[in-house]
Amino acid sequence: MMGRLLLAGWVIAVALLSLNAAASEPACKPVTHYGVSGCELLPDKSCPAGHHKQAVNPPNLQMMGPTFLMCVPNKPAAKEEPPKSPPKTDAQGSPDPKN
Repeated sequence: MMGRLLLAGWVIAVALLSLNAAASEPACKPVTHYGVSGCELLPDKSCPAGHHKQAVNPPNLQMMGPTFLMCVPNKPAAKEEPPKSPPKTDAQGSPDPKN
């Protein structure tokens, strides 16, 4: 009886430690190839959230070098810029519906 409780406690402790070790691994292992910074691919060949796959080649086409597949950060969505000129108004000061 005592042996079973000790074994069960040991199994639970090992399971908790393995979960803790898996959770502490960084989602993104930083890597730089040919001046491009990003992350290594995850073990399942996917990228972490906020990244996409990109093939990185040498900067000079005459250079012989390997192509690296890595995860690079997604670019943020472009923000709309306000118009550079004020909207045209008609004679009464209201905005022109044609514009």
